[in-house]
Amino acid sequence: MRSQLTRHVLRRLLAGEAHVPLACLHPTFVLSRSRPTFRVYPVGSRVARTVQKRTFIKDFFGQKTQRALKQLETEPGYATLLRYHASENVSATDSRRPPTPEDLLQAWRDFFAYKTQHSRVVNSTQALSAHRALLYLAKPGVVIQGTRLSEKDLRIARECLLKPPRDYFTHHIDLSREIYDELKRRGAQKPRDFNALIVAMSQYGKALEARDMVLQYHKTMRDIEPLADLLRHFVPVIRGLAEEGHEPELLDFVSKARKAGLENDPEIHGIMTTYFAKKNSIGDTKFWFNKPIKGDQPPTHMTYYKLLQFALRNGQEEWAKGVYENLITKLESGPWQNNKPTWDTAFQWALLLLGKGIDHIEHMIKVAQDYNKDRPESLPNIGTMNALVKIATDQNDPYLAERLITLSRKLGFEPNYKTYMLQLEYRIRANDLDGAFATFQVFEDLDVPTKDQEIAILNSLIRALCADPNPVFERVLNVTSYLEQRFVTLEPETVVSICMAFLKNDETFEVIDTLSLHTTYYSVVERTMVQDAFVNYCLDKSNSTARVWDAYSLLRQFFPETRPESRVKIMDAFFDRRRADMAAHTFGHMRAIGNPHLRPTLDTYVRFFEGIGKWPDEESMKTVHNMLKMDTTIQPNTQLFNALMIAHVACGLPYRSLDIWKEISSSPEGPSYASLEIVLRAYEILSDGDVLADELWDKMQRMEIDIPKNVYLAYVITMAAHSHLIKAKTLLEDMENAVGEPPGYFDLGHIYNALPSIEMKSEFEAWANDEYPKVWGKLKEHHARKSKEGLPVFKVFRPWKA
Repeated sequence: MRSQLTRHVLRRLLAGEAHVPLACLHPTFVLSRSRPTFRVYPVGSRVARTVQKRTFIKDFFGQKTQRALKQLETEPGYATLLRYHASENVSATDSRRPPTPEDLLQAWRDFFAYKTQHSRVVNSTQALSAHRALLYLAKPGVVIQGTRLSEKDLRIARECLLKPPRDYFTHHIDLSREIYDELKRRGAQKPRDFNALIVAMSQYGKALEARDMVLQYHKTMRDIEPLADLLRHFVPVIRGLAEEGHEPELLDFVSKARKAGLENDPEIHGIMTTYFAKKNSIGDTKFWFNKPIKGDQPPTHMTYYKLLQFALRNGQEEWAKGVYENLITKLESGPWQNNKPTWDTAFQWALLLLGKGIDHIEHMIKVAQDYNKDRPESLPNIGTMNALVKIATDQNDPYLAERLITLSRKLGFEPNYKTYMLQLEYRIRANDLDGAFATFQVFEDLDVPTKDQEIAILNSLIRALCADPNPVFERVLNVTSYLEQRFVTLEPETVVSICMAFLKNDETFEVIDTLSLHTTYYSVVERTMVQDAFVNYCLDKSNSTARVWDAYSLLRQFFPETRPESRVKIMDAFFDRRRADMAAHTFGHMRAIGNPHLRPTLDTYVRFFEGIGKWPDEESMKTVHNMLKMDTTIQPNTQLFNALMIAHVACGLPYRSLDIWKEISSSPEGPSYASLEIVLRAYEILSDGDVLADELWDKMQRMEIDIPKNVYLAYVITMAAHSHLIKAKTLLEDMENAVGEPPGYFDLGHIYNALPSIEMKSEFEAWANDEYPKVWGKLKEHHARKSKEGLPVFKVFRPWKA
């Protein structure tokens, strides 16, 4: 079976509880609940999903097998590497111990052996963990029983790092450098080791540094290494400089490479021509394309294709026709006659540049067959037709692509895996999902290795199937299972599509299985993509509360590293759905996290109690209040006390809020304006609140406090709530002098809503209509409804703010 990891290890390590900052560790959390399967799988393999079917007997007797959930799983050795990384910053008092050097060495070997066996990419988080492990194992004082990492172990890891990850490359470069440095320290470095380092740096954005290293290496080793070995180090740097767009440095380095003896072979010719073609630099493109190639070899197939696209983009068709005529001349009577890729290029140019039809292409292929009938390796074949179909696909012309595939069958070319993948691609682009799935069904039984480009197309198929307004979930599972059985990890965007589609169909177990089988192998950046999709799903008001809760439960289970900001947004979303109980559970889950960086802060407590102010729930409020009492990391301040007052007043516990008011009054910080507004709102619902409000008001007058509008209105509303209508009207008439602005329609609405009888409401309405006719008219647009007491109230929301 695959290596099993306990919840204790992964949840604590990867949620950051091991005192390793998340920003440094970049953990990849693993919580795997694989689909039920009856397949026997080898050591280190993954459990692919299967469609579960009950037998006739079970159906007959109504027995239903409970869905089984698997243990945590990850790639062999990775948990140990990750555990060591987490242990680097663990305090001396922590009971968790790092793995032994022997375990760490074996984990390194198992991990990279698995990557090599299944051609899997090393993601950025894994590269970081492996780098930290290597630094430790390479220390002189580290004693390992039996052996150490061999040169072969190091080179196996290095080769794995040359397969680019989907996120960022920083840790790949660091680990590649450390491997080379370790080989140098042992005196075991060879030219191929230096070349591998240069390749890694050039393809991962460090071409300028690689350039300097190659020039220095050439200067030092030119009398020691054979010239051919020295010159091959220049090529990846040239490619890297071109990809990074360093034109002056590129031209200078190519010049130095030529002086060192590097000839203009088809690869160098292609790099330079393609670089300027992508820039649409007409003069430079023609200059580099026309440079003679070593041994009069033809340009590469890809160079011709990029050149053709350049010509069509920049109105250089006439010049391109001259290139085509020269190509045909050399094919018919020149040295390129036996070069099959060049024949294939001629067919493509005829199709795309000259606009020749299918009949003409068929004629050209037959001519090529006659020319090369004695050279089977140069005859057109299914690869020739695939290249033509690729052009039609790139031109978004599915009709032409279908006609080319029909011609291929007519010529007797048997379609291969590449043909089916191209057909799949253009049918997806044409949104022909039935046709695309039919193509998939044809090739799914072919026993061929799956390459990266083809994996990307199959990922596109899954996303297209999931994006369909009425997705056929059996098709989604069929394609997904096909990839899983080949040890393929789906792209994060594909996992998001699957999860969102199944969530909308209430297929929670399928979501669990998808996350279990794939998020295990993601880096922290890739996990964040999936995590953010779940957060956005929870924040989408069009989703039902039940589905949002399911999505949140999965988010909490599979992504314990979820940022506090996202958790707080979800908590607010539950308040907006009037589910304070769910908001309290969300808060409680944050409170239970072991990592102090992910636990609630004082602002989080304030946010929760303000939410209770909007949608009161006494039980939820008391639950979180008890958590606050037990939270030794929180030092209460006036803002937090204000939020507690809000929650207690909203839940109908004004006397308890007055106890909190006393704590505020006696605290060194003292009350804020928000405190004054909140306590006045507490007085609003107290039986003797008018007396207490008058006392507070008189005290503020004596202290000559500048009273803001919100506090002034709170006092007016309190007077109105206690039937002091005349006083409330007097205060409103004097409001502009007191606070600098007259009452708005929301202010009048709040006062009207607070009046305790229908007679007072009618009197106030008549008065307000005379005194503030425009404002009252605007308020009338917010249609009145009945309160719990049967009195009319306007639909105006009165916010709380601590």
